[in-house]
Amino acid sequence: MRRAFGVPATFDACAGFVHDGGGKVGVLMVPAWGLEEFTIRRGWAAFADRLADAGYCCLRFDWPGAGDSLGDAGSIESLETWRDALRAAATFLRVNRGIEKLVLVGHGLGALMAAHSTENLLADALVLMAPQNEGRAGLRELDVWSKMIGSFLRLPLETSENSINVAGHFLSKSLAAEISALRLGHAPRPLPVLAMLPPGTRAANEWPARLATAGFAVTAVDYAAHEDFVTYSRASTPPAGDFDEVLGWLADTVPPGAKAGAREPVAAAALKGTGFAETPLLFGKGGSLFGILCRPTTRASRAVVVFVNSGDNYHIGWARMHVEFARSLAQQGIASLRIDTGGIGDSHGVDRPLFYDEGQIGDVLEAVTAVERMGLGPVLVSGRCSGGYAAVQATVRDPRIRGVVAVNPPRLALGPDETFEQVISGGTSSLADYRRRALSMKTVKEVLAGIPLSTLLREANKIVKALLAQRLRRFAGPCRLTRTVREQADALHARGVVSFLILAENDAGRDELVRHFGDRPAADYENAVVRIVPDAEHNMTARHARKAILNGVVDAVAAIERQSVRLSAA
Repeated sequence: MRRAFGVPATFDACAGFVHDGGGKVGVLMVPAWGLEEFTIRRGWAAFADRLADAGYCCLRFDWPGAGDSLGDAGSIESLETWRDALRAAATFLRVNRGIEKLVLVGHGLGALMAAHSTENLLADALVLMAPQNEGRAGLRELDVWSKMIGSFLRLPLETSENSINVAGHFLSKSLAAEISALRLGHAPRPLPVLAMLPPGTRAANEWPARLATAGFAVTAVDYAAHEDFVTYSRASTPPAGDFDEVLGWLADTVPPGAKAGAREPVAAAALKGTGFAETPLLFGKGGSLFGILCRPTTRASRAVVVFVNSGDNYHIGWARMHVEFARSLAQQGIASLRIDTGGIGDSHGVDRPLFYDEGQIGDVLEAVTAVERMGLGPVLVSGRCSGGYAAVQATVRDPRIRGVVAVNPPRLALGPDETFEQVISGGTSSLADYRRRALSMKTVKEVLAGIPLSTLLREANKIVKALLAQRLRRFAGPCRLTRTVREQADALHARGVVSFLILAENDAGRDELVRHFGDRPAADYENAVVRIVPDAEHNMTARHARKAILNGVVDAVAAIERQSVRLSAA
């Protein structure tokens, strides 16, 4: 039986997944980049599954310097690195899966790259979904989008002479310059192209004529649900109708062909970098859950950290921080497993992503079981936001866990009757921060600058709801939930669990700490090491904030080692 969300694959420096429907036509899914890829990850995987259901053999992969692939896009200077990855991916499909025809399906920047790779890859058809514009216009759109996202999420402004930054995803300016220099030449054959273009955009006006002039046989259609798919202000919604359009066009243009005999998946080899090796890992019942195991290569492992999803961010972490952490930790002799729990990223499908949910805690414990069997040292768990809550609660439940590093958890425990909607209604900023935002002159400036009134009303409604929810929690006084949290903290302390709380200075996690343990200096909390990070937002996007998390994990491992030495000497 084919695994939902694909079978892990690696080639050259790239990580990916094969979704093999058995046919002789391969679909190379050329990925978007940065926050767009991060946002549509699960929907893109579900699309690959649908293509496989129709009989196609799909390969989706991460660009070098992105996702789980090796490198850092901020330091990749030549577009040839990405062209090499495309060639390697096409070769993987032809050699390892025996395909006879190749279709390129690209999204965003991936669609732009696909349009410029058809002849190089000997493609038989092309699907472009919301392709980034050629030239400087495409990069200007990327820059504007990054500023909009930064404003909406209140991200710190990080500038660099050498790279473009979109919500913590960096692209070197030399690579960006080569991308902006791409221009379609004349196609030597009238390759069939389906162009799915967001209505009313510059791309919708320009791409059909550009492709036709180059000699492609173009079918242009509206990409009706594009905005809901790539949105950064709410959960991404896969565009089922638009996927149907692609499937119908492919069936008419390049049908998958008769299914071949059973094709065994090729075991994914480890990707090796300086001081680390990474291997995809399927775990849990029937291999339904997915993670990347990162091990040290130059020394024995001192400990192993399980990194838990925050919200519906997939296993690389916001701004790819879990990849950054894992590789740095391995160089210091600390192994890690960055995971997707149920309904998130590349793990099995459920009705919704599981967070603030017993199911997610159970998935974390499945990961603990997987790494404990490997003998990599004491086990720690770490997560941010809802992942911090899951990390704390998994630690409460499982005595095998020796340490926990929770980052900005808005809640440390839940009441028995609390709903998910009640949990998230309090938002992620502190009460004081919401009050400042509500009274800020910035709102007036934004009105004068032309921000739509509907947008401001939505933001105001969000702030009012959060203020009310947090006030109700803060002034509820001593209650059963507070007793539960304190009892859990005492139990962890009695077990000798090393507990770290890393909190942005204006985060809701600080209110949660004060609610249950009182307002005091960070150094005065007895049952955990509490560290406050200045000038950081909830996502901890800034470099210094990510560094504070990494330091917390390293220090937690060192504390466990000191504890072990004391116990041995006793």
